[in-house]
Amino acid sequence: MNNRATWVSFSILAIGIFLIVSYNNILSGTATTTTIPTTTTTSTTTTTSTTTTTSTTTTTSTTTTTSTTTTTSTTTTTTTIPTTTTTVEVTPEKDSVTINDDNPIDAAPYDGVYAAFDGFEGENQTLLDSLVQNLPEVYKQTMLEKISFINGCHLYGVEMLGECPFGVWDSVGTFKNGDTNADWKLSIWVSNRAFKADRAFDTLLHESSHAFSYLSRNCIASDGSNKRKQAQEYFGSEELFADSLVLYFGGDYVFYRETDVLTDTEVSYLQEFIDLCS
Repeated sequence: MNNRATWVSFSILAIGIFLIVSYNNILSGTATTTTIPTTTTTSTTTTTSTTTTTSTTTTTSTTTTTSTTTTTSTTTTTTTIPTTTTTVEVTPEKDSVTINDDNPIDAAPYDGVYAAFDGFEGENQTLLDSLVQNLPEVYKQTMLEKISFINGCHLYGVEMLGECPFGVWDSVGTFKNGDTNADWKLSIWVSNRAFKADRAFDTLLHESSHAFSYLSRNCIASDGSNKRKQAQEYFGSEELFADSLVLYFGGDYVFYRETDVLTDTEVSYLQEFIDLCS
């Protein structure tokens, strides 16, 4: 308690002293000046000048034009197609038609099926193929790679006979209307009628003899004459020549000859022809 009183007394005394001193200072005109320093801020603006240098690049394009000159060489090929004469021999009572031409150049062999051919029958095609293997060896060697053997009714033969012939030899590929150059060039036709009449092999041998004669058309005799034409004259016609070949190779049925027996002279002549021209 005494301490508190002492502290209060001290505080009052200090305040009194402060008041007395302050009053004296006022009376004596002494003032205390507080100087607040003034700060001058100088703002310096720095202007930066940016110089932009634009570099212009000029590109010069050089276009090189290449001129190509193409020289086309035109080759003119002149093909001489020989004029051909087609001879058709028809004998109605013998059921045979022969179509021959005098073109010295063989047609290309047909490689394909016969089903699309006008007049193709096909019922006896397999049997016909087997009969072909029974032909004379010289015929097979000469014909198998060149001749088409077709079981069918040749439609131009029908036009000529009024009915389907037993057989037809067609060197030029003849359509029903008589036009030529069908796919069945160099073809032998043996119809179903020939098979039904049991004349299939006789017909095949006869028409094959025509084919053999035709394929020998460029054969030349020792005297320079055409051997085939010579043989036709010797026997009397192409049909008689074919019949004679049938007899020579053992056939017993002829379409045109009056006799089915060859003379010794005829046999010798045919042997010479075969040796020379096969």
